[in-house]
Amino acid sequence: MINFSIVYNRKHQLRKNGTALIQIKAYLNNKAKFFSTNIYVTPKQWSPKRKQVVDHPNAMSFNNEIRRQIDRMETYALELIKKQGSVTLTQLENTKRYEDLNSFTEFFEYEMTNSSTLAKETKKKQKTALNYLKKFRKKILFADLTYDLILEYDRFLASHGLHVNTIYTHHKQLRRYINVAIKRDIFDANKNPYKKFSPKQVKTERTVLTQQEVVQLEQLSFGREEFYLELIRDMFLFSCYTGLRFADVRSVKRENIEQDYLGYVLKIVAQKTGKQLILPLYKLYGHKPTEIVNKYLLHGMAPQDPIFHAYANQYYNRVLKTLAERASIHKKLTSHVARHTFATHLASKVPIHILKSILQHSKLETTMVYLHLSNKIINDALDGIDW
Repeated sequence: MINFSIVYNRKHQLRKNGTALIQIKAYLNNKAKFFSTNIYVTPKQWSPKRKQVVDHPNAMSFNNEIRRQIDRMETYALELIKKQGSVTLTQLENTKRYEDLNSFTEFFEYEMTNSSTLAKETKKKQKTALNYLKKFRKKILFADLTYDLILEYDRFLASHGLHVNTIYTHHKQLRRYINVAIKRDIFDANKNPYKKFSPKQVKTERTVLTQQEVVQLEQLSFGREEFYLELIRDMFLFSCYTGLRFADVRSVKRENIEQDYLGYVLKIVAQKTGKQLILPLYKLYGHKPTEIVNKYLLHGMAPQDPIFHAYANQYYNRVLKTLAERASIHKKLTSHVARHTFATHLASKVPIHILKSILQHSKLETTMVYLHLSNKIINDALDGIDW
């Protein structure tokens, strides 16, 4: 069993105001961890013999708080021993980390907010999921996490007219943080409601442009007052040529474009994955990405200056609708279509693992979708030939 004791001024160093920290020492198997009580007193206000605060206006409340923290850690340790037969010093850290959190929703928000590894786009999705969860029920306790609650939440999401796959995504985020709580030994894995509930997901038809349709966009011409149409057309084409997500295209800066002896090389850290992507633009689509960069790479640009423009996704997609009409393309264009187009066309030209690396997919199955799309386009084209 873990032994607890109280330690004052372990580092033998006072703060500027003459106080030092009181800590709780947890000792197990010849190893120790020290936990801050967040209580500071002067040496005169501490009794080494009695191991408590003395001669301080808040002496009683301070001593009660220290006792409360030790009791909490002892209770937590006993619960773990009952549940899994043992406890570690590392597991004790959870009692300090989450002691101010009273509900699962607070835990969800705390973990999400304090994560240093979440990509910007992922955190955005999780915030949206958390907002829906709070709208469903402002405060959800760990004890509330049952099959019935998840079923009720599923119906709540459906009542808001959300697409099946959007509902699936919200469940995915909720399930993620339930699993985090399980790993932190805050929630019992046997009570995970997603063991009984499987959210639905449907396959969606991915819109892909043919090579001819890409050419139709390339051949559009614009008046001087339509510079914004031309810029968004070029951003879309740049994504068709490189496979970049919309968030990354609009974030490309002068410093991301480097030049070696053969031509431009794009070096960025993808917002969704947080991974670095290096693309030799001169090897893609017969220098077409290079031509677009040259068009917007102005003399004297600072390293942090954007190559394109940080349009909002809704506005960008609205303009793409106009561009599709002008180019006589009878498909719904969105920012995703460009990436799908790149991936589908490249799937028949490079090994699948290379495409997976360029697209920064974590699973090969995700990339395989584009190989199937590529094969379908080829088959459809062959079906249209009058031999």
